[in-house]
Amino acid sequence: MRTKIVKYGVVGLGRGADVAAEGIGMEGAKLCAACDHNPDTLEKAKKKFEDLGLTDCVYYSDYDEMLKSDIDAVIVATEAIYHVPIVKKAMEAGKHVLSEIPSINTLEEAHELKKIVSAHPDLIYMAGENCCYWAFIETWKKMREQGDFGEIVYAEAEYLHARAPETFSPDNYPRNHWRTFNPAIKYITHELGPLLYIMDDRCVSVTCFEPDVLYNPYFPERKENGVALIKTAKGAVIRIFICFGAYVHYDHNFRMTGTRGNIYTDLKVDVNRAHSMATLHSVPDSFYKKIDIPVTTVYEGEDASAGHGGADKKMLADFISCVAEGRKPILDVDFGINMSLPGILAHESAVKGGMPIEIPQF
Repeated sequence: MRTKIVKYGVVGLGRGADVAAEGIGMEGAKLCAACDHNPDTLEKAKKKFEDLGLTDCVYYSDYDEMLKSDIDAVIVATEAIYHVPIVKKAMEAGKHVLSEIPSINTLEEAHELKKIVSAHPDLIYMAGENCCYWAFIETWKKMREQGDFGEIVYAEAEYLHARAPETFSPDNYPRNHWRTFNPAIKYITHELGPLLYIMDDRCVSVTCFEPDVLYNPYFPERKENGVALIKTAKGAVIRIFICFGAYVHYDHNFRMTGTRGNIYTDLKVDVNRAHSMATLHSVPDSFYKKIDIPVTTVYEGEDASAGHGGADKKMLADFISCVAEGRKPILDVDFGINMSLPGILAHESAVKGGMPIEIPQF
């Protein structure tokens, strides 16, 4: 039985408050500190935590001050473009890190993050790609490992997450928020991360196109959509569509096709309710009639109320376990870079007219 209590803090209390709250009452974990430079956001998080029964958390407006406390680990959940410098400060202060995604925002940051983590071999760095913790993703991974799909030929995923036109407003995001200017294809990890996790593969080249059609007139600087085609080290092709600018509601769609099987998420319902539909050589009749594999984002008995279809709680629990046991996470720094960098270079490819770009290996 694990006896160590991992004391953790969180910086960035928009998204971060939801992730950190999953650990309240979790065995072996204690939320001890929370930080945000925005006083309203800080107060809102405080109320949330207190409503959940947490009364002894210390609240900070200064990140450097929080790092002076005796916490063991930090959840980095600030705006996406600031992750690396904040991770650096945490690790230099001797704290383990669970970093929200994307792990990096430039090729230069990939080199910097690798250097930071390598300089602190006794500390855990984990990339917070929560979609890897969905039950159907884990099921597909097990099926791939036992040969149900044969060799993977092609995989694809789509992230659909736009607003309805009647909700358009210049106040949808604060001024200069990353979502108002960062190209959508850079936010690739919710789709690419799970696919690489299933396939145990890495990306070697990418080409991309970004539609010029503008959906939300209030944020014309952002490329709202992007389609990337990626070649992997094992010879497969991956297609990723990130859609933040069309008449689509929230959803994630996945497909994987191999030499002995094919599987995809049911498009009739959203990802939180979707079963997987499969054609498997090991079940001959399925070549003509698809098999319903009844697993969604959670397995039976798991907490379906946890954030992002049950994934946030499982992700945080895995991180806490890695810290307590000194165990290297599967979603380590190399995984974080390898699932983030293709989106960065995909946008670069689109700017250059779809020119293929080689992806450096870490």
